[in-house]
Amino acid sequence: MIALIDFVTRVVGDVGRFLDIFLNDLILGAGDPLSVLLVLVGQVLLLAAVAVFGYAAVGALLREIGVNLPSLGGRGRSE
Repeated sequence: MIALIDFVTRVVGDVGRFLDIFLNDLILGAGDPLSVLLVLVGQVLLLAAVAVFGYAAVGALLREIGVNLPSLGGRGRSE
């Protein structure tokens, strides 16, 4: 049990260190505008995928209680 608590404490404590390494060494320290652009494009694609999946998941949950959200793709059931 102590090992689990130590592990969680270390992971939570190292979040700031991880962010510092990510920002200073990868994005700002690279000196290459292409790496910054690639990281930003990757983040935008990831956020778009999460948003679409979240919309689909929330729409499926709301459909179970009778609330219908508009379809994004237009290939849903025609009623």
